[in-house]
Amino acid sequence: MDFNENKLINQTYENDWLIEETYRQSDFHQCHFNNITTQDIVFENCYFYQTVFNQCDLSNIKFDNCMFRQVQFNNCKLLGSDFSESNFDQVIFNNCLCHFANFSFMRNKETLFNQCDLSQAIFQDTTMNKTKYEECRMIQTSFLHAPLKNIDLSTCLIEAIEATPQDVSGAIIDEMQASTFIHLLNIKIITTDKISGMNPPCKGMSLCESFDY
Repeated sequence: MDFNENKLINQTYENDWLIEETYRQSDFHQCHFNNITTQDIVFENCYFYQTVFNQCDLSNIKFDNCMFRQVQFNNCKLLGSDFSESNFDQVIFNNCLCHFANFSFMRNKETLFNQCDLSQAIFQDTTMNKTKYEECRMIQTSFLHAPLKNIDLSTCLIEAIEATPQDVSGAIIDEMQASTFIHLLNIKIITTDKISGMNPPCKGMSLCESFDY
């Protein structure tokens, strides 16, 4: 595939491989990538506008300082893909496999991850404005210094995420997910049966004062 032109408009690329290439300062407008597999590919300072990736294997691809506006990734494999320092604006990921993907140092606006596996993905120092996660899998996903305030995680499967208490402050979760965030708050939970079996507290000391939180 020849991406050497500065601006590619309304192009369709199908059933092909991209191997060991670096593409710089190319614009892709209203393009379609269908069933494309990449290996050792770098897009540097590229602009993707109204472009769609369908059933592509973009594992370990690097998008270096790229801009994505009104772009969709549908049923794509993004294992270890690196989007760090790029920008998303009205970008949708549908049913994508994103293990170990790097979304760090990004400025995201109106981004949707729908039914994606984000296990061990990294969102570090990322602006999450209007980012939505719907029915995603987040196992050991990192959100260090990526504030989740007002971000709705209530439909997601979450286990052992990496974040600080400040990062998760104000996140929207359901009651079943609350225990997942306990390890971030440095508190201990005592079951009710353990409390009922304890000796009465010392005279003059309240029940709460007798426990070590």
